Amino acid sequence: MLNDSCYFQEPVGNTIVHYVSACFSIPMYALAFWILIFKSPSHFNNYRNYLVSHIFSGLLLEVHMGMIWKVTVVLPIPIMCSNNFFAEYAPIVFQFLPVCLIYTGTSIISLFVYRMEAVIIHREERSILRKCVIYLRFLFFISIIVVLVFTVLIYPDLKYQKEYKLKMELRFGKFQPYMWCDNCFFFNFDSNLFRWFFNVCAVAVVLGASIGALSLLLTVKCINSVKTQLSAKTKQLHRNFLVSLVISAAIHAGCILIPLAGFLWAITFVISLSRKLDLLVQFISFLSEFPYFPYILTLIIQEHGAASTVTMFLTNNLLRKTLLRMLMIPEIRSSNTSQNLQSTTMG
Repeated sequence: MLNDSCYFQEPVGNTIVHYVSACFSIPMYALAFWILIFKSPSHFNNYRNYLVSHIFSGLLLEVHMGMIWKVTVVLPIPIMCSNNFFAEYAPIVFQFLPVCLIYTGTSIISLFVYRMEAVIIHREERSILRKCVIYLRFLFFISIIVVLVFTVLIYPDLKYQKEYKLKMELRFGKFQPYMWCDNCFFFNFDSNLFRWFFNVCAVAVVLGASIGALSLLLTVKCINSVKTQLSAKTKQLHRNFLVSLVISAAIHAGCILIPLAGFLWAITFVISLSRKLDLLVQFISFLSEFPYFPYILTLIIQEHGAASTVTMFLTNNLLRKTLLRMLMIPEIRSSNTSQNLQSTTMG
């Protein structure tokens, strides 16, 4: 049980932004689920299931980051602290973060592969690219199993950090009392196991990105192929689904990988500077000018799912029309044949 000295004061602005963002994102998620489950056309069911799973991954990550873990990175000291009712179990709560990220990444990959298969089904396709996608998916699933194993194994490095915190205190100066509690921990890069954990995570990210890129390339190739038995309007519908998916995936990549890379860079950079006192003092003075930097990065990761969901509904013609009909907003109907062609798209 944590004592009173283990809790710390968060900036008021961060708390306000957190609650404001939740007031917008939670109703938006509810509306998205309602439209996909109850209002989308029946021929959309297969792809809809993938979309529901993907959107749920964003909601799950938001709940984990914003409510369960509620992490604060106390720069310039690269320590992560939790400040809520699960704070006592912060290392265990952190171990669920890779699970959430794996779920998000797997759902994105499944969407790209589904779009690829939806186009390939119209032609006999046994290309090298398709075989590469199959083999890479197999390697990807192996890699995420290894990541999950390492996620469990690094628990002692997260939980028992007294010696490592003493080492960091010698570098950064006297810690605040709450930093010695279990709700605060470092990424212990002195541990070989921890370094292996991040290396395996990097391999999984590269494999996942390769699967998405190859699936996208093959889908575009098949849509533009003269051998594909698809009408011009049906190809246009496929392109719309693909563009919507690419934009949503780009939001995920930009709002997860970049902030996480920023966190890791800041942590490793600050620790490396801690051996050079003059440079460390200069860097600390620089960070003091941006006190909300870690909160902004955390908020970006937390709310990226909501941004991706909104983008998907705005860029996907079928979802946008369904949303407009539900909100009783008039839309320009081109022709009845457009809706008939949509039924052939999803299969």
